Amino acid sequence: MTTNQKRIVPKIHTHKSGEQGIFANAYIIETENGLVAVDATLTVSESKSLKKRIDSINKPLLGILLTHAHPDHVAGVTNLLGPSPNNIPIVALESIEKLMRSIEEPKRTQWGPVYKDEWIWKWVFPNRLVKDRETVSFDGMIYRVHDIGPGGDSDANSIWVVESERKVAFVGDLVFEGTHSHIADNHLTEWLNNLEKARELLAGVSKIYPGHGNPGSLDMIDLQKKYLLAYSDAIIELADGQPSLTDDRKNELTSRMQKLLPNGHLSFLIAHSANAVATELAAAGKH
Repeated sequence: MTTNQKRIVPKIHTHKSGEQGIFANAYIIETENGLVAVDATLTVSESKSLKKRIDSINKPLLGILLTHAHPDHVAGVTNLLGPSPNNIPIVALESIEKLMRSIEEPKRTQWGPVYKDEWIWKWVFPNRLVKDRETVSFDGMIYRVHDIGPGGDSDANSIWVVESERKVAFVGDLVFEGTHSHIADNHLTEWLNNLEKARELLAGVSKIYPGHGNPGSLDMIDLQKKYLLAYSDAIIELADGQPSLTDDRKNELTSRMQKLLPNGHLSFLIAHSANAVATELAAAGKH
């Protein structure tokens, strides 16, 4: 890192979506001559609100960084682009770009009828693909990507580290803060492994910015691990080796996790993820 890079102190603006946007965060990183967005929200209204906030800073949008491919983080890219969308780099791992392309139609079929006019019917895909530990630079600021693979709550995940004097990291859905976790993509064990991997990767980072909830210290890694282990233990007991839970046992699971995170948003995810996790744990012989 050069002395000049150390002097650049980015200002980070947080856009917090409401309930309809699944409480997803997007971020705007402001440096002297421009802005970089991290993720892009889910709905038409939220993404337009994010675009309005970007425009209000009165600096050009230099690039968009994507942490993972879930709709609540990528769909809104469409509405962030100006009159010359091809001039704005949309940067992501190849695995994330591929996953976006594979899930766009199924997600549209699943959620379009629910969200109706709020659903973004046509996504814009990354136009600059990067590999693990590769860097990109905008306005003299260096951004390094770490490919952590499946785990987090998705089949493909990355962490973006801003290599300023006080490093900060954007971790997508590796950790949730103040919301219950989406664990329905069959990667619970890999998620736990990724938390330990992230503990090493982020050793010099001063603050982490999650995909849901408030930013905080690396202690968020331990809190996320505690949540996932509690969820896993409850599933092992309630499923008793079976790949699914009855409705009554899903209700019991929900009650237990709400006691662990009493004011957490997205409590519907507790039962939603139950059978996927039960199947994963049963296949691994954990009962």
